[in-house]
Amino acid sequence: MALEVDSWAVDGGTSSARLARLQLEMATSSGNGVGAVGALEVLPLEVPGGGVRVAPGPFVARGAEAMFQGSYYGHNVGTATVPITPTDSSGPRSDLVVVRVEDPTVDGTPWTHDPSVDPIYYFRVIEDVSAAATVLPPSTTGVALARIDLPASTGTVTAEMITDLRAMIQPRSGRVLRVQRGGSQTGGEWDKAGDFTSDFERWPQHDWTVTIPPWATQVQVLANWDNVFYDPNGGSSGTYDARGLLRIGLLGSQFITTTESAYNFNPTSGTNGYRCSTANRDQIPIPAAMRGETVQVRMYAKGTAGQQGLLVADNYANFSVDLEFLEVPAPEAQL
Repeated sequence: MALEVDSWAVDGGTSSARLARLQLEMATSSGNGVGAVGALEVLPLEVPGGGVRVAPGPFVARGAEAMFQGSYYGHNVGTATVPITPTDSSGPRSDLVVVRVEDPTVDGTPWTHDPSVDPIYYFRVIEDVSAAATVLPPSTTGVALARIDLPASTGTVTAEMITDLRAMIQPRSGRVLRVQRGGSQTGGEWDKAGDFTSDFERWPQHDWTVTIPPWATQVQVLANWDNVFYDPNGGSSGTYDARGLLRIGLLGSQFITTTESAYNFNPTSGTNGYRCSTANRDQIPIPAAMRGETVQVRMYAKGTAGQQGLLVADNYANFSVDLEFLEVPAPEAQL
């Protein structure tokens, strides 16, 4: 394979558009997507109707039609309106809203624009795709922005019909890990879960502080309550199960929590306890008001009313919360 003959930033040399595109492809690690969290977000019209709005912002699209095509940079400098064809009574339809690069200088493409006077970036609607479609068709240079899922006989696009498909071109992430061992409370009492059932309590009774990155829109949470002691509390029937709920909370100007997970440990006898572990996992959108804040990170438990078994955070127990902060355009999307 020969070296590229064009020269970049060399006196007397020549430089082609393709070389600039190849440089952009390398600089963005061959990525494909939008350049900011709010860039090119697809929204209903301000008065919902037969189209959608596309927000301002930058994007990078990696060439998909030829080898060594390179990547394209584009920027929507205003809010664009894209019409959506209504459906008839024959059934529902799903459409992809995309920004597509239509570069006629690439051999083998069908485009006939004149780049000296015409744009080569267009918002397009690819109609009648799979209801599970999330990516562009093969050999299409562009960025998938959203899927519109229209019911039958529908001409008005509303928010619940729009699935955000945008990906960040170079998303940021940051991990924070907090760990601790169990211990005794004031007065020598072990910290227990299960004896408080009317609401969530901090278990164990310790908070960490974490600063949320200002760019983070989502946090993925992995929390572990490890090697805690199950205390049957003198009984062996089902009443002496240790049952309850767990969650993680981030407390700042607002309070956000993971979805609750459940624990259930059963007695083997009225006097023999044992070591056990439980966990909580979730991803949470971070409200704009909390981005950049220093917040408290808390582990919570809530016992099930009527159950006598307890979990004990003694000095052999271990606890951890692993937080992965992410910059994603659609933080509410579920994995």
